[in-house]
Amino acid sequence: MNHKLARGKIVGAGSQRKNILVYLGVVITVSLLLIWFVFGVMNNGEDFKEDTIVLTNSSGENFTITVEIAETEEEREQGLMHRESLCENCGMLFVYDKNVHNGFWMKNTYIPLSIAFISEEGEIMEIQHMEPETTDTHRPEEPYRYALEVNEGFFEDNDVGVGDSVSIPDRYG
Repeated sequence: MNHKLARGKIVGAGSQRKNILVYLGVVITVSLLLIWFVFGVMNNGEDFKEDTIVLTNSSGENFTITVEIAETEEEREQGLMHRESLCENCGMLFVYDKNVHNGFWMKNTYIPLSIAFISEEGEIMEIQHMEPETTDTHRPEEPYRYALEVNEGFFEDNDVGVGDSVSIPDRYG
């Protein structure tokens, strides 16, 4: 027989098996939680809806951009974090139900971005440049309805600036 004496009690093989099963259960649970956390934090945009918007500069030139839509609080918090690249004519459109005065930062964002703050009417109110992995807060002077993040330099390269327009589908207004 396989018995041990533990603090004056006889412990059999059944108790040892139970302890091993409890230990394995804890290890498996912790491992699953760790995997869930890592994949949740490392989201690379697979869960964002995509759409297109059109920017029109002061010369009347149109630029179509494929955007990922961040319209829930959770999506807006995730933003473009943990991305290592963003295609040339792509971006993320942050959509709010009303005008807001929220700030943006670049914590855990690895690519340099430019952000345009856009009014409810679709007019670019302000453009700011954001350096990777910084916690500086980027906020316009006035409340805005939408924010558009693109690769740094996109606006300048296409002569898009303050006062230019963005056509956002009605479903986001």
